[in-house]
Amino acid sequence: MPEKLTQSLVERWVSLMSGVFSLRDLRQEYGIEEDENKAYLRVVMGRLAEQGIVVPLGKDGTYRKIDSERKPMDWQGADPKKTIPLKFPFGLGALFKIYRKSIVIVAGSKQVGKTAFLYNFIKLNMHNTLGVDLYNSETGAEQMKERFMPFDIPEPAPFNVYEQYDNFADVIDPDRISVIDYLDLNSEVYLVGEEIDRIFRKTNCVAVIGIQKPPPTVTYVKGVKKIIDRDLGYGGGFSAKRAVVYISMSSNKLKLVYVKTPASPKINPNNMQWTFRIGDDGVSFEDIQEYQGEDEFRF
Repeated sequence: MPEKLTQSLVERWVSLMSGVFSLRDLRQEYGIEEDENKAYLRVVMGRLAEQGIVVPLGKDGTYRKIDSERKPMDWQGADPKKTIPLKFPFGLGALFKIYRKSIVIVAGSKQVGKTAFLYNFIKLNMHNTLGVDLYNSETGAEQMKERFMPFDIPEPAPFNVYEQYDNFADVIDPDRISVIDYLDLNSEVYLVGEEIDRIFRKTNCVAVIGIQKPPPTVTYVKGVKKIIDRDLGYGGGFSAKRAVVYISMSSNKLKLVYVKTPASPKINPNNMQWTFRIGDDGVSFEDIQEYQGEDEFRF
């Protein structure tokens, strides 16, 4: 414990911090208990805020350092034709362009084919020169092997699989195709958008992220049964903020909710829908039909 708290000590401690930090951490580290030192600490942090070194976050004693580093972007030297060649189930890849730093969301309630979609995506792209990494929080090794067996994957598999349950942005390789099955924040669904944003900031390639949707609800309108199904997964609009493609899956139905960059100006893929059934192997999609009829589902 220092004999006396000084501004230089506080500045040195702050310089070592990253992200969000709390003054409680500093007090505990240096054993600051005297009211005089606590008051002085608040004075010093006020000075650092005035100098543009830190910014208070509206929570008692919580701050972050100001990031004043600007990163020039050579947008005029970029090539709009330089897309990432990816294949998607249902032939969806023909409907949109995927550039670097892209987030694709696949939202679905339980047992509607979300994992099957992600596994099919991996099969279609496993020989892509960028490389594919699957981050799995959905199954054990045995069940995963059983699900992949119908695809006749070479051995060793031409993609990597990692067991990962959270903090995906910490571990993804920014230069490889990341597939996350799935992003689960338990009851803290309000953090879904924040974690997707962290993944977006980390990747320099593509991340295809599976998220859960609330189960559909049933209502009756003038005695007629209606199934109400949401477009968006847990996290609502925050889950879509960074997405260049947002795919919503329900029982035997898939919808392209949002496409940022259509492949052709003559075709608007937003809100296009397909019906399908999952094959007996549990992973293949069969009887795929574009859906244009009366929609009793509200995605």
